[in-house]
Amino acid sequence: MRERRAAHVRPRPPSSDRLRTETIRADAPSRGTLRRYGPDRSGRQVRPPTVVAIVAGCLVVGFFAVNVGSGLVTDLTSAFSGAVSRLSSQAPATLAPSGATLDTPVLDVPDNNGYMSQTPTPIQGSAPGGALGKTGYSVVVYRMGKDGARQQVAKVTLGPTTRFVTPPIALNEGNNVFVAALDTPAGEGQASPPVTYILDTTDPPITVTSPAQNAQLSAGSVDVTGKTDPGVTVTIRNRQAPGGAQSNQTAGADGRFKLTVPVVAGPNTIDLTATDQAGNSSNSSFTVNRYYGQLAAHLTATPSKFAASSQTTVALAIHATSANGGPLANAKVTFSVQIQGLGPIDSPELTTDATGVATWQVPISGGAPGNGRASVLVTSPAGDEVRETTPITTT
Repeated sequence: MRERRAAHVRPRPPSSDRLRTETIRADAPSRGTLRRYGPDRSGRQVRPPTVVAIVAGCLVVGFFAVNVGSGLVTDLTSAFSGAVSRLSSQAPATLAPSGATLDTPVLDVPDNNGYMSQTPTPIQGSAPGGALGKTGYSVVVYRMGKDGARQQVAKVTLGPTTRFVTPPIALNEGNNVFVAALDTPAGEGQASPPVTYILDTTDPPITVTSPAQNAQLSAGSVDVTGKTDPGVTVTIRNRQAPGGAQSNQTAGADGRFKLTVPVVAGPNTIDLTATDQAGNSSNSSFTVNRYYGQLAAHLTATPSKFAASSQTTVALAIHATSANGGPLANAKVTFSVQIQGLGPIDSPELTTDATGVATWQVPISGGAPGNGRASVLVTSPAGDEVRETTPITTT
């Protein structure tokens, strides 16, 4: 027997696929009444394939959501760890009681590797930017002793810029090492890296070991050797050579030098100047002589007399000797022949052999009777020249 419904519950309309559009207003049923009824199963059911598709889609969306979420968490964790690491690795800042950063001034590195020949000299540098505009801030400059003791040599009150210049400071002969420190109302900061000024007021020595004074030379140049201090620049020039023929060389660790300078005929005055890194210099001069007296060429023509109407081969020979009287080898030789009725006949450029000899043969025909000559120009490897002639007669 069917149970009767409560009076306040309206009967359910007949089953229909179309929903009613009018608004139904009713009071909420009691809990006991609701427990009497199960869910309404009169609607359409979802087919199994559709259920499978929906479940698969939910799984895919969930998978991507998990990956993205885990990656985001990993990135956030890594960023946080990096920030903590950077903060922990930074050195703690050191602040003066006034709040200005205690920093260190920097002294300028002097020019010319610190070498100088004059004193006193000012010292320049840069102050920390945080000290600008602060009252009671200054830079103190100290000279460092060999035992590490510091001697105050200057104190500069900071101005509107970071640059500072001390009054001229007297230097001691040799090395002068300076440091600077920032002086503040809270105390003095750390010393700056040291810089070194080297005072050198002594002229460098210069000694010529070769050649000797008034040496006799036959070559077109001379090697000059000597000694001075290490690192000194030696300049050489010949007053008589074209343009002075100036050159220079820096002496090695042993102070030795070797320079070559051209020389001309007669006396040559050679000047040397030694200049050290501080600008001190010293001079030396000497004289050498380039002598040509025995440089000679002996020329022969064979035959030296022949008939102009016949064809004749003339053999020319030259024997050249150097300034010391020995054979002049590797000299350049040019012969020339002049015969009456013919123009000059010149040889190609020849070279003397180890004995100082060079030869050339020239056929001659068609000349006229009269006096002619053969000549030769000899040029030594050093550039010296000598000329020689001998007569040739045609009948």
